[in-house]
Amino acid sequence: MRSLADRLATLPRPRPAAQPVDHAAARERADRLARWFGARLDVQEGGAAVVVERRIRLPSDVASRLATLAPGSYFDTETTGLSTGAGTVVFLSGTGRLLGDELVVRQLLLPDYPHERALLRLLAADLAERPRLVTYNGRGFDLPLLAARLTVNGLFREQAGLPAQHDDLLPVARRLFRRPLGGARLATIEAGVLGVRRGLDCPGSEVPLRYFSYLRGSSPDVLADVLDHNLQDVVSVALLEGEVVRLRAGGWVHADVLDRRGMAVELMRCGAVDDAIGLLEDASHAATDAGEVVALRRLATRLLLAGGEVERAEALWTSGTRRASLDAATAWIEVARIRERHRGDLHGAMEAAAAASRVLDLAFALGRGGGMREVGKVRLRVEARLRRLRRWTAAAERRAAAQRRRVSPRGPGGPPLPTWPGRLAS
Repeated sequence: MRSLADRLATLPRPRPAAQPVDHAAARERADRLARWFGARLDVQEGGAAVVVERRIRLPSDVASRLATLAPGSYFDTETTGLSTGAGTVVFLSGTGRLLGDELVVRQLLLPDYPHERALLRLLAADLAERPRLVTYNGRGFDLPLLAARLTVNGLFREQAGLPAQHDDLLPVARRLFRRPLGGARLATIEAGVLGVRRGLDCPGSEVPLRYFSYLRGSSPDVLADVLDHNLQDVVSVALLEGEVVRLRAGGWVHADVLDRRGMAVELMRCGAVDDAIGLLEDASHAATDAGEVVALRRLATRLLLAGGEVERAEALWTSGTRRASLDAATAWIEVARIRERHRGDLHGAMEAAAAASRVLDLAFALGRGGGMREVGKVRLRVEARLRRLRRWTAAAERRAAAQRRRVSPRGPGGPPLPTWPGRLAS
């Protein structure tokens, strides 16, 4: 058995107290960093931040589209890690704002950790000047991390002053471009949609390592590519919003790279339901993939039925019943569903379901029905609907016969019954 003294001797020794921050040395380092990039040093309570301002001329049509929106700040950050936890720090932020045909980008660079409070104050003040914030994945990363750092530094008033409106373009890009491009990373959107070709860009995975290298004494030149990377991110967010505005205004008609189904959802979110329906109808006629055609028609059908356009919804599916195939049988099933649920026409629904059964037999005989598994799945749907419709039609006929007997002017085997409005109404 070990004694208490032996046990205490094995405990780890307490770490030495942290050395006090040498504010003069930290200020000198910040001055050197600002001079290196030809920037200015903005001194705040608790430190200073290097301020780099650059102007990027946008295409005039993009600038005119962005000018129609509420003033916004195009925002992106570079951090010491990919986590939004308390250990990750924002060491570079970029904020762009539209001024005429130019995007004025203001970048705040952290000289060292003791200056973080000053950088956060400046950044929060920049963002608070505009009522709207525009990011790419800001809802999932940049904003939660910024809120965490403001909380850690006790800057609650600055946090409360951040813009209430936040437009994150990542969900929009996923709806519009992920399927045709195979992904929705900003670099993928730049190359496939915006026509942006980055040169010797600093990969995002290297960004934290370059900042750590600078803190360990390397030349500030290792951060030059990081600043250019952040600048391009901010500019690309502005260009992407301009492209989204163009597509919403009707540019989707001539778009080469676009997910039509996602564009219809985007139009619905903007309230342009008629445009969404027209897009889906055109896309369903032009699509060659059977699964895509069905998905487009179903989405268009939901919109048409919600607007009370039952005839148009039925015609959308009827146009797909002209060829004996498995897809035509599926279209007849949808016609039967519309007649049953939205017209109350059980006999018409029965006719459509029976047509689906005949088309299915013919398609199988002609070899257009696919394999036994696919035909069997559709066959089960058709037979289930036919059985239900037969049951409901028979029940409706029995109710109609009973109703006729109740309102008949002569009772069974007796004299004529008196008729008056109250009796008929009952």
